[in-house]
Amino acid sequence: MSVLLSEEERALRDTVRSFLDKKIAPLVSDHEQARTFPWDLLAELYQFGYVRGGVPESLGGDELPMMMQAILMEEAGRCWGSLRTTLNVQGMVARTLAAAGTQAQRDTFLDPVMAGQRFGWFGLTEPDAGSDAGSLRTRARREGDGYVVNGSKIYITNALGCDFGILFVRVIEDEVDRGVTALLVDPAESSFQVRDIPHMPLRSTTSCELTFDNTYVPAENVLGEIGGGLSLGMKAVNAGRLNMAMGAVGLAQACLEESIRFCKQREQFGKTIAAFQLVQQMVVEIASLTETSRLLGYHAARTLDAGEPGRYECSMAKLYCGESAGRAATLALQLHGGAGLMEESPVERYFRDAREATIPEGTSQIQILHLGKALLGHSALR
Repeated sequence: MSVLLSEEERALRDTVRSFLDKKIAPLVSDHEQARTFPWDLLAELYQFGYVRGGVPESLGGDELPMMMQAILMEEAGRCWGSLRTTLNVQGMVARTLAAAGTQAQRDTFLDPVMAGQRFGWFGLTEPDAGSDAGSLRTRARREGDGYVVNGSKIYITNALGCDFGILFVRVIEDEVDRGVTALLVDPAESSFQVRDIPHMPLRSTTSCELTFDNTYVPAENVLGEIGGGLSLGMKAVNAGRLNMAMGAVGLAQACLEESIRFCKQREQFGKTIAAFQLVQQMVVEIASLTETSRLLGYHAARTLDAGEPGRYECSMAKLYCGESAGRAATLALQLHGGAGLMEESPVERYFRDAREATIPEGTSQIQILHLGKALLGHSALR
């Protein structure tokens, strides 16, 4: 795939991969076992364009082309799923703040995020509003100089590790539903409950339930326009889909590399298993899935860089890359046999993390419905 990248893009890929292999990869096993995350190291990664890449230079960001951001997310996915999803969420938070934040909000939230001094969660999903984001039930009722929030969010990544969040609610003013709106929620001024929900993949992240019971949020913490929250959130989600897709490509690449390494050293029946036809068939399938996934991801990124909306391309990449990563991880585990089931083997982690790739930022089935509507002109949802 190097022939599809410019010299600058190849240099970025090689530099980031070297840094991750040397600085982050040796820490993964211990953090996975302890279910912890090295938050203090994130700022070092921002020098390459993580998180700051989606923010305009005029606001202090790096304003990287989506192609470069895609390369960054692939390398993060190749290294560690928990790192990839953490960087993805922080990038979505930064992108949203840059798109709609006031100067005061950028000073308080965006600038510290880009400096690695603050971390934010992205609160969209609810118990009864996942794929159907427009049916949010969390309410923010205008009272005095602020809003009183009631409701709950669920499966919010790293809410326990972050010190503020972007919360999507329905604003009620004078008994009128003004629509979905984004609020900046800082626990220093707004009290709410956070509960971690133990989960299978990405063990160094938290997946949280947030409960708001008459939580006060100052009016100056409205992010963007009243009623403009759903549009704002979906713009971030579209980029998030590409990031998820490229993270899945990186995971598939890791499966391929580990499978090749293992098959060349594992011996059975007097020779390495790399010489067996069925083993070669599985390795070739992993390689083919990885390469085709990368092509779709690159195409989506180039489409966005060309100024196109890219919703179709990002949905297709998210669908194919996520499903392919799951297949690649299954094959990698099968190639390792019993060893692949052990936590000391990296493919055990790849297998768990790959299962997550088909769900956040829109399940595979939702992506199919988006693509079906684009192709056929009819919505299967409404």
